[in-house]
Amino acid sequence: MPKVLICGPYPDPVGGISIHIQRLALLLNNAGSEISFCDESGNKKKHIFNIRSLNIAKYAALIYKTDIVHIHSSIGLFRLIHLFFSFIMRKKSIVTIHSWRNGLISSYMWSFVFNTFCSKIIFVNKGLARHLKVNSNKQFLFPAFIPPLDSRAALPSELCTFIDSAKHQQKKIVSSNAFRIIEHDNQDLYGLDLCIDVFSKAEISDHCVLIFSISDPSANQKKIELYQKIIADRKLEQVIYLQLGAIDFYSLLTYSDISIRATNTDGDALSIRESLFLNRPCIASDCTNRPEGTQLFKNRSIDSLSESIIRTLRAPLPNRNNSGALREIESFYLKLYTDF
Repeated sequence: MPKVLICGPYPDPVGGISIHIQRLALLLNNAGSEISFCDESGNKKKHIFNIRSLNIAKYAALIYKTDIVHIHSSIGLFRLIHLFFSFIMRKKSIVTIHSWRNGLISSYMWSFVFNTFCSKIIFVNKGLARHLKVNSNKQFLFPAFIPPLDSRAALPSELCTFIDSAKHQQKKIVSSNAFRIIEHDNQDLYGLDLCIDVFSKAEISDHCVLIFSISDPSANQKKIELYQKIIADRKLEQVIYLQLGAIDFYSLLTYSDISIRATNTDGDALSIRESLFLNRPCIASDCTNRPEGTQLFKNRSIDSLSESIIRTLRAPLPNRNNSGALREIESFYLKLYTDF
């Protein structure tokens, strides 16, 4: 197997891309590949090189020692740097596009960059592929989801107490998550405000509780405090639990009856894939194409989300057979790397 340098946000804080990187690295390690990392997150770690250190010599040495550079950057500048160094050092490069937002460089210029400097490009859904015109022989359409390869992680004790209390009251557990509380188009990107309004309705709160996980609560603390005040003012502390700090969301899903993805824009949401893999009904906004089996509600609509939850409570999804999912994912990545 080739030596692979994975570039992107190394896990901690936990987000969809960092979890993908973590699981991909474990999958490749198990197959015998030698993996190294170039971290892009603002949270620097002792033993992992971080591109923000601006140590060009160490960065160039990492590229020189590898065979394939796999780029997961969501920051355009980092993506350009990785592609440029890979190209001049004659290394094969793969770019996975997890999400897309137009920055200073137009989609047309990015198409030129990818067609000129990139060996292969992976789009995690069809909507992303439409933004960029990439040579057909270079592009692949493949979801970002990789099932966890290790055992289920423990959850915080306070969260477990909340879960036990809900089960004792015979209430359904609904889970949702956000990397950070941020805005897109002047709206809450992950829809926590929407979820609070929905779970303020008696027809929902009488039957369900909501656990909303925020992996990195250090960003936008004032907004989080505002949401906490709204929950307290509406006397919803026994209905809505805000989990502040990273947890293994897959583990939470194993305790959940329903999951919600209320984003107003999205790529290929890991939480949706995990929910469907676990045969948990997943209710998601219709802001983009969603995987087959997802139950859609109208983007930013309180009434539509409420109706979807009630409908799901009445008619659970049938079980799906996912036994071959991991084999298909392993086959895709191993073939992608060895074909070089």
